[in-house]
Amino acid sequence: MPGLLARVARTLPSGRHLPDEQWHRHHRFVLRTLAALTVVVAGHALVAGHGVLGAGGLTVPVAALGAAAALPFLTRGERANLAAVGLMTAAAVVVHVSGGRTEAHFLFFALLPLAALYATPVPFVLAVGFVALHHFVLGSLLHGSVFVHGQSVAQMALLHAVFILVESWACFVAWRHFEDRRELVERLVSDRTAQLREQRDELLRLAAVVQSTDDAVYTASLDGRVRTWNPGAERLYGHAAAEVIGRHVRCLVAPGQQGLVGPALVALQQQSNVRLERLHRRRDGSVFEALLTVSAIRDEDGTLTGHAAIVRDVTEQKRAQAEAVSNAHRLQEQAGELARLALHDSLTGLANRVLLRDRLEAVLAARRTGPGAVLLLDLDDFKAVNDVHGHGAGDAVLTAVASRLRSCVRPEDTVARLGGDEFVVLVDAARGRDEVGAVAERLIAASNASVPWGPETFEVGCSIGIALLDPADGRDPDEVLRDADIAMYAAKAAGRNRFAVFEPAMHEQVVAQTQLVRDLRTAAGSGQFSLLYQPQVDLRSGRITGAEALARWHHPLHGLVLPDTFIPVAESSGTIDLIDDWALGEACRQLAGWDAAGLPRLQVAVNISARRLARGDLADTVRSSARAAGVDPARLEVEITETATTSCADEAARTLQEVRALGVSIAIDDFGTGHSSFGRLRVLPVDRLKIDRSFVAALDGRAGAGSIAGAMVAMGRSLGLDVVAEGVETAEQLDALRALGCSSVQGWLFGRPVPADEIASLVRAAPPVPALPGRPS
Repeated sequence: MPGLLARVARTLPSGRHLPDEQWHRHHRFVLRTLAALTVVVAGHALVAGHGVLGAGGLTVPVAALGAAAALPFLTRGERANLAAVGLMTAAAVVVHVSGGRTEAHFLFFALLPLAALYATPVPFVLAVGFVALHHFVLGSLLHGSVFVHGQSVAQMALLHAVFILVESWACFVAWRHFEDRRELVERLVSDRTAQLREQRDELLRLAAVVQSTDDAVYTASLDGRVRTWNPGAERLYGHAAAEVIGRHVRCLVAPGQQGLVGPALVALQQQSNVRLERLHRRRDGSVFEALLTVSAIRDEDGTLTGHAAIVRDVTEQKRAQAEAVSNAHRLQEQAGELARLALHDSLTGLANRVLLRDRLEAVLAARRTGPGAVLLLDLDDFKAVNDVHGHGAGDAVLTAVASRLRSCVRPEDTVARLGGDEFVVLVDAARGRDEVGAVAERLIAASNASVPWGPETFEVGCSIGIALLDPADGRDPDEVLRDADIAMYAAKAAGRNRFAVFEPAMHEQVVAQTQLVRDLRTAAGSGQFSLLYQPQVDLRSGRITGAEALARWHHPLHGLVLPDTFIPVAESSGTIDLIDDWALGEACRQLAGWDAAGLPRLQVAVNISARRLARGDLADTVRSSARAAGVDPARLEVEITETATTSCADEAARTLQEVRALGVSIAIDDFGTGHSSFGRLRVLPVDRLKIDRSFVAALDGRAGAGSIAGAMVAMGRSLGLDVVAEGVETAEQLDALRALGCSSVQGWLFGRPVPADEIASLVRAAPPVPALPGRPS
């Protein structure tokens, strides 16, 4: 059964959706037919003798269905179905009125095709179903109203069944084939229409391109006469279309080249496209270089009918190409110069860092059996030349030194400038350590020679670090240069103007110093530092009046680290600022602690580095430290080295003035070891001079007045300054200092540096020295 239904469904036409206007036109025709059938049914019933009421009753079903099919609020499908049923109802009434005569049944088949006007199978199927029900159901129950009386009902039903089925099947098959054919035709028409539309659009686009392009586009006949002329051609040649169309294309060619037109037209007989460069002329007579792309125009059978040309003015393009060729030659020359500059120093002409690295990599990769060497040179005292005389003088020194360095080595060796006043000499395959040392000696001698610059003459030496190249050690260029740099700093530390050969221990020392710097950065904040205090004794009263704060570092791994070890590292790395600030704060807190313990009013001296002076914010740090501890800043004494007053003279003077304004005392420490002048001391806000222990050590009971210490005491007294002697260890030294009129002393004779709590015991004890006669004790 499902298979039969599927085959029946495939037989039905698929139908199609009619446009509204067409559907309504068909529907109006069906409604008019129903109206006419209503009149026919009424007339036929009257003629058959049914009377007016009978005729009216028979007409009502047809009229009602026709009226319902006209209702506008129903859907299209609902109205179509009602109309189809109405048509079949009209036929059934006519058959009934005719007494079931066979001829009346043909009205069914006459009206059935009208249901197909809706182009959907549902109304048609409803009409066929109506006929089947009418004949088989009503014919069986009221056969006198369907078939003629006196005949076999089964015979008549079978006969009409055959007619109905065959007619319906024929209609369906015809409709289905008609739909298939219609769909094919519509698809072909649609495809062809789309092709024609695409061709039309393509032609329109091509026409738009031709009309809008800046290039000249024209077509010509087979004999060379212009047929079409676009706006681009008008702009390029200056001719309007009316002036050119019909004329031969020779009118566009510059004089002297018109004879080339004929061969070009002949060439199009064998070729589809020809690309030419010709001189053409404009309407005003000016000539330009034209690039022509000429294409043959052929009809459908391939016969040549003309040609089309696209013309472009390439005068500027040709000029640009010529300039480009010229520029290319010039750039090639410049590229060679740039390549040289990229690998050489612009000032000295020596190899630069890039070229040096390339050659050093080549030497290391070659793995020669003979050792080579890298010598890194740093000029001594070069900064003074730049600072005093300017960069012009510095450039003159660098250029002269570079030339001399080149003359000291072999042609196969490389001399490079790394930057600033650093040079590198790569000695390839030296015969041994002695030969490398000889090269270094020559380089030092060459750098020591004076360099004239106008009226001035400069003398600079150099320090050299040497890294020997051992093919077996596996170092890369960076490591070799690093080792040479370490050795160079070792040479500077040894006194400058000399060379040093790198040893592994040097690198270990640098690593250790680097670790020391890292440790220093965290030491102050982690409580690793402490202060010891060495008492200072006033010789006039014999009592302890103050103490010098001395920093000690308790390293968590290395134990006690003395200032001689960590202070130079701290100054070179900048961590000395952290230590100075910590020491100031700790000294202020200790003063407050001594006050709370009931000690006499003491003064604490704190050493400050030259770097800290140069920063310019020392006064702010002193003020904030004293305020935080609740002590008077006048209880502090800032000690600076004699060297600090000259290394950054202006900054030091300005900073010391600000600190002195707070009431803080200023002392010059290690006096006599630097280069202070008498005039310099007069302008600085200094309160005390501290004689270095080396001069105190030279005193004994018999020598005093003629000693250096005596001269220093005299200088201090002449400037109105107190004088403190450091490193007093013997009674003879103390007697000599008393005789010289020294104000205060400190040293092991009175006490070593001790923790803060021991200072209290020393202060409360008897005076460490007897007071001078006439002074209170």
